[in-house]
Amino acid sequence: MYLVLTMVLIAVAGLLVGRYFATPTSPAVPSGLGSIPAATAVAAPGPGSADTPSAAGTPSTPGPASSGPQAAPEPPPATPTNDGPAPFTMGAAAPLSIKAPTVNITSSLGQVALNPDGTIEVPTDYGQAAWYRLGPTPGELGPAVILGHVDSLKGPAVFYRLSSLRPGQIIDVTRIDSSVAHFRVDAINTYRRDQFPTETVYGPINYAGLRLITCGGAYDQKAKAYESNVVVFATLVRA
Repeated sequence: MYLVLTMVLIAVAGLLVGRYFATPTSPAVPSGLGSIPAATAVAAPGPGSADTPSAAGTPSTPGPASSGPQAAPEPPPATPTNDGPAPFTMGAAAPLSIKAPTVNITSSLGQVALNPDGTIEVPTDYGQAAWYRLGPTPGELGPAVILGHVDSLKGPAVFYRLSSLRPGQIIDVTRIDSSVAHFRVDAINTYRRDQFPTETVYGPINYAGLRLITCGGAYDQKAKAYESNVVVFATLVRA
């Protein structure tokens, strides 16, 4: 009997060790930032994107600070609206940095692409936002997407105050050609992760738009993830 018990314990130990050292082939935790429509996923990167180091890596989900989750306040319900196409667009140029002075957000920009499961990667640096490099560059026709974490185990992250933005406020994106794209905030929405409006956020539009995305809503201690995403919709107004 003792021999059988010993063999069982050895088999269990081997299984646990194998699982510990195994390398997953897909993200262990979904990004919660939505799947990308095919039309957007195959879009060619803008000029200059290959010159900027990629922020792609093992995706991670923002977690609570040591004293509990540091979630930003819920934004008021809003519907993204636009009076019509922006009067102009800009040529392709990879973004280098973003600034939203009214909420004290300033960050250099990394780059992200897609995970094997079709979800968008998330930045590996909690202090830096990242541009989705398979979509339009900020200022080009279409929805340019920039995302960042709301917090980390150490406290507030780069987009901690994102939900404090309000319609009419300005977001500035500096590009690799030294130009600056100025966007006006149109709406700030919160969506549950299981109801993320992929087409609304990433789908084709007839103006130069910007979408800023972070986590929001309540923090699920069991899942170790936020239940929602905050999305800021903005329109290019000048350069």
